[in-house]
Amino acid sequence: MAKLGLWANAVGLLISIVGTLLLLLHTTNKYHSAIQDIGSIAVGYLGLILLGVSVSVTGVALLLSANSN
Repeated sequence: MAKLGLWANAVGLLISIVGTLLLLLHTTNKYHSAIQDIGSIAVGYLGLILLGVSVSVTGVALLLSANSN
């Protein structure tokens, strides 16, 4: 169970980092930042970041569960 928790934590952190980098690249690009619909695009990237956070928190919960046994 601890191995699964470590993997879930690592995958969650990776998803969050990718989402953050995509959001940063998208908003600093001169062409994309001029698009009027940037709000909905940013919400999509924020959803990706929050997905990564929730997977990472699940990994931490699995680790704590494995350590308590």
